[in-house]
Amino acid sequence: MYSTKVTIAATATLVVPSDDKPRTVYIHNSGGLTIYLGGSDVTTLTGFHLGNNEKQDFFVPTNEKLYGIVGNDTNDILVLTPDLD
Repeated sequence: MYSTKVTIAATATLVVPSDDKPRTVYIHNSGGLTIYLGGSDVTTLTGFHLGNNEKQDFFVPTNEKLYGIVGNDTNDILVLTPDLD
C-alpha cells in the first residue's frame, strides 16, 4: 500500500493517477474544508461531496484518474492506494 498526502486546490487537482489495473483507493479528508471528487472536469457543483474528517473508498477503473477540488484556499487529504504491480 502507498500512503500519500495530496493538497487539493481551487482548480482540479490530480488525486489518483491512472494505472493499468483497477483498484480501490481510500481517501480521508483531514484538512478542514469540504472537497469534491470526480473526473478532470470536476467542480464544486458536480463533484462527489466529502466533508471534513469524512472517509470514503472509491473504485478507480483501469486507466481512469480521480481529481479533487475545493471552493477556495487549499485542503489536505490522505490517500491510501494498493500496490498492485
